[in-house]
Amino acid sequence: MGVDISGLNPTILSERPESIDFENVTDAERETYWEAVNKWKEENPGEYFASNWWAWRPIHMLCEIVSRKYQLRVNTNGWGENSGYGLRSPKKCEELANALEDHINTHLTEGLKEDNDRIYLCMGSWCTDEGKFLNREVDDKLQEQYPFGSVLFNGVVLEDGTVAYPSHGTSLGHLKNWIAFLKNCGGFEIY
Repeated sequence: MGVDISGLNPTILSERPESIDFENVTDAERETYWEAVNKWKEENPGEYFASNWWAWRPIHMLCEIVSRKYQLRVNTNGWGENSGYGLRSPKKCEELANALEDHINTHLTEGLKEDNDRIYLCMGSWCTDEGKFLNREVDDKLQEQYPFGSVLFNGVVLEDGTVAYPSHGTSLGHLKNWIAFLKNCGGFEIY
């Protein structure tokens, strides 16, 4: 479960591959089709953006931060649900994308250098590097040390040697995909 975000007036640079009859094609034809679809998505980043909730919340939070910092007046109310909210102005999308790039390049360079580097948002839920949730007692102790809204770039080593991470995090690569979407979507809706 997550967010599906559709561009309202995306810049389309190439033609989408025609659908195939999956029941009557070979595995090689299926693979070729999916390679063509993935290439089309890369060439047309403003058409669609998807994220699970664990990664979307930090992106949403960064959008709120840069909106205030750069005085963009972007209303992010409703971005935490799948009910059609979004940003209708292509100009505001471009401004938000530019502000996110500037913020990442000037304030998050210590923790985000490579596309797989992650930014974590402390929201009271923690997990191990295997994705297993920690118990409430450990969550509460970590929440005292790292209050709600704290940003981390790495895990925290617990007394027993377990490495714990805030459950909400996203990669620099995913943020870059969001920025590319914003620059090419012509406005968007979240469903």
